[in-house]
Amino acid sequence: KQWYQRRVRGGNSSNTIEMFAYQVSNQCMALERDNILLPAKEHPGLAYVKVSSAEQYVPDVFFREKDEYKNVVTKEARPLPVEYLLLQLPTGTPLGDHSPLLPGGISEPSFPIINRGAVDLEIFKKYYRAQPDEFFLESLSDINVLYFLYTNDTLSFQESIEGLCQAIRNKDKSAALIFKESPLWATLEQILAVDTVLTASTGENWNCEICTLINTADKTLCAACGSPKA
Repeated sequence: KQWYQRRVRGGNSSNTIEMFAYQVSNQCMALERDNILLPAKEHPGLAYVKVSSAEQYVPDVFFREKDEYKNVVTKEARPLPVEYLLLQLPTGTPLGDHSPLLPGGISEPSFPIINRGAVDLEIFKKYYRAQPDEFFLESLSDINVLYFLYTNDTLSFQESIEGLCQAIRNKDKSAALIFKESPLWATLEQILAVDTVLTASTGENWNCEICTLINTADKTLCAACGSPKA
């Protein structure tokens, strides 16, 4: 249950060693979080969604596949092919000695992994304040931090983040300092200096009209079936 990403080495049709990397989908994590997904012990390639009981209500979960006539059909996830719960990721190994390009910050706490819950400015503020000033470049050398800066709704770094990425790639602290002294980053520093909780409006959780899963307020699509919020 703790492994959300995994890299596997195995043979291929050319009789050579090849690496594969996989990550479970958001739908898989939602099913696991709600404790309704079971393994099929005799068939490792299959999973099984629980049936409702007196102790727990389980909504019907469906998936789509093509039948022998190439028609797309909807089936109940009892059983459910595991391949529907996995995403294949690009992977490889360096040719020589190689230090991580995006090792993350110097001090704890580490920045949360993307797509593992809501991340707001308050979380970023706690992370950023914990990093020493002299390690500004290192504190932003984290794919999750870069993703947050690129996608956050408070300040848009979409047009300027390329310069930061170049500084990280080249490990150029001078270029990172230029980015830090930009008006946009100065605005962010002023926002972070305010000692108030800077969170988005939470609202209320909502039930999916298709599968009845209870989703958190920040979600616009159901985490289980992908249906839009009504």
